[in-house]
Order: sequence, then structure tokens, then C-alpha cells
Amino acid sequence: MKILVKAIRWTSLISLPAFLLAIPSSPAMAGSIGNCADNLMANGVAKSAAAAACSDALNPGDLASCVDTIKEGTDIKGNDALQSCYRVRRPDELASCVTTVSSGLEKNKSMMALDSCRRSLLPERYAECTVDLTGIGSVSSEEAMKSCIAAEFNPSEVAPESTEK
Repeated sequence: MKILVKAIRWTSLISLPAFLLAIPSSPAMAGSIGNCADNLMANGVAKSAAAAACSDALNPGDLASCVDTIKEGTDIKGNDALQSCYRVRRPDELASCVTTVSSGLEKNKSMMALDSCRRSLLPERYAECTVDLTGIGSVSSEEAMKSCIAAEFNPSEVAPESTEK
């Protein structure tokens, strides 16, 4: 019994420091928040807005990356990109959607793409839908965005009916 008690004491002495090393420290989090704020300010976001958004974000790196990707790939301003990136669960998917949809649009339609991608529950699927419908040729980009966000096409309308009875 004494051996068992000693073994438990020794393992607790070893496992407690290992556990404490696995917990992220606040300076590590502060660095990612600082990097996020620096990136946002470099993209034209006001200092106070950048600080508030990064300190409140679940993953500040994803937030900054989203704003950076949208700002580089479109004509959308950093503040507008931040508003949308901050309001979604998956900022990386939002950025991908906006840049994909905006690539085929005129310069002044990028804000429409940003709003539509933000409202979509599945931004990457929405982008695919929009690009596919636009590729048909007879559908304008505005019509494609409206149709894809409204989800007017049900699979039963598109898929062939089954012959089973």
C-alpha cells in the first residue's frame, strides 16, 4: 500500500507541471491579439476598432487574415471587411467566398458579394453556386447571387424523379 501511495505522489508531481505547460499563457494570447491589431491597422482599420475587434475575437489570427484576404483580392475597404469578418463563424470561408465571387464582378459590385457571402450559412458552397450560375451565360452575376442566397432551386426540382414504386 505504501508503494501505491508513493507512486501516486510521484506521478502527481510529474503530471502537474506538464499540465501547466500545456495551458496557453496570457502573453501568448496577447501577442496574437497584438499581431491581429497591427494587421488590421495596416489594412486601414482605425486603431480603436482594431483593438476592440481583436480583443473580442475567438481567433484573432483568422479575423486579421480574413480582412487581409478580402482587402487584397477586392476593392472593399478594410473597415467594411472587418464588419463582415467579425460577424461570421468562419472568417476564412467568408474571405474565400468574397474573393471567388468578386473575381467575376465589376468593381462596384464587390460590396454585394461581401454582403451575400456574409449572409450565407455555407459561404464556399454559395460561391460555387454563384460562379456556376454565372458561367451559364444567360444569368447575370446579380441574378446568380440572388438565386443562390434565396436557395430557390430544390434538389427535387433539379434531380430526376425515381422510377421506384
